Amino acid sequence: MIVRGKWIKNAQPGTTVSEVAVESVRLRLEAVSHFLPLAAKKSHDDIEYVHQLRVATRRANAALQIYGELLPRKRVKAIAKELRRIRKAAGDARDLDVLAMRLGEELLGNEQSNLGFVLDEIAAFRKRAQKPLVTIHRHAKRTGFKKRCRKLVKRLRWRGESREPTFLDFSRGSMRPLVDDFFAAASEDLSEIAALHQMRIKGKRVRYAMELLSAAFEPSFRGELYPVFAEVQSKLGTINDHAVAIATLGAWSERAKKRKSRVELAQLVANEKSQLESHCQQFRDWWTDDRISALASQFDRALHEAPPNRPLQEDELPSPDPVNQNYP
Repeated sequence: MIVRGKWIKNAQPGTTVSEVAVESVRLRLEAVSHFLPLAAKKSHDDIEYVHQLRVATRRANAALQIYGELLPRKRVKAIAKELRRIRKAAGDARDLDVLAMRLGEELLGNEQSNLGFVLDEIAAFRKRAQKPLVTIHRHAKRTGFKKRCRKLVKRLRWRGESREPTFLDFSRGSMRPLVDDFFAAASEDLSEIAALHQMRIKGKRVRYAMELLSAAFEPSFRGELYPVFAEVQSKLGTINDHAVAIATLGAWSERAKKRKSRVELAQLVANEKSQLESHCQQFRDWWTDDRISALASQFDRALHEAPPNRPLQEDELPSPDPVNQNYP
């Protein structure tokens, strides 16, 4: 079995679930250990290290949740707690990086703008946001995070009283409730940002589960269904970026001492709100009943189709994930 980036290749549907789980959990945790020092020490060289770390923690946490019943409860609880701390630190820093990139592009093309001080403010907050990453990295080294992750993986085994299921049976049973939760959230009144946010959270759980379990299903599961679902997540991610910007800039506006700064920040918040409303409406217009029904049918077919009894070929795989190009 080969594991590269986010996809597990050559895992057979008839393989026992524990055999696949060991490789999945190991690689996900190793990715966190790989990107943590880079994000803590070299984020000034490449801001993508922080982004990659945040995604790595999300994927690692998804693996612990999916395969939780095969892992010792106390050990996995401790590792999951540390992953949350790392993800929080990386998330705070990444949100500021995204905000700086977006506003920098907007202000660059506007010579009359007086909002350059906003970028200076973001830079100051971003510098402070780096400190928790450095602290967490030192803590991880001091407490032997890598070693504890290896011990956790060694303790992974089937713990049920019944016969251990195949990777296929386990994957079908694991995907179904996540998919149902997503479509339940997607059927709520999406006129509220909070509802869209919940839909995005449920969608992330499905997406990371698809990456972990895709080898159990037909090639179309990741070659056709995954890209469609990723598009849903991308649109919701854009909405979330604007919501984060509104909250961040709004808080700065309230604390600004100069009236001119408050006025200019308020204008920036108003612009973000306008863009947020526009993207929300675009999503609601795009997320039609027909699209929902088609996506639900695709999932139903994928979870019931007989999987291939052979390793997948390279031309059956989607393009490499740009987030993980630097990690084998």
